[in-house]
Amino acid sequence: MTRAGVWGLVVVGACAGSPRAVPGSVEALTRRTQSGAYTVALSFEPTPPPVGALFAVQATVTQRDGTPLELGTVALDARMPQHNHGMETDPVDLPGVCEDAATDPAACPHPGGVYRTEGFKFHMPGAWTVTVDVRGARGPDSTSFVVEIP
Repeated sequence: MTRAGVWGLVVVGACAGSPRAVPGSVEALTRRTQSGAYTVALSFEPTPPPVGALFAVQATVTQRDGTPLELGTVALDARMPQHNHGMETDPVDLPGVCEDAATDPAACPHPGGVYRTEGFKFHMPGAWTVTVDVRGARGPDSTSFVVEIP
């Protein structure tokens, strides 16, 4: 199999005792928030995220009952704890769909519960912790994913 045919991204649960994910496993990119109010599924564009180049992260958020969280805010960020630093870029959480640009971002719906952040950049290989902070109908909650970039 060629390198292009192998997905070189490994995601590990952020909690102690979480099993290592199998490369290419979609389930590995989905987890509940700390209090269980929401479920977050991450995807990267492109996949896998390139080292040293900009990419986007999409978080699809559902509520406990499985309905999409269309009204709320989601903030994504990443750090490299082993080296005690963050990214060299400041990613931008894109607003939802609004007709009036001056509208409060939390009032702009995100169809299907899809939130997008652009401007991520993993400037070196290794373990990056991607944090997802959610504010929605069930209150604030968060989760994190450990992304191993080879």
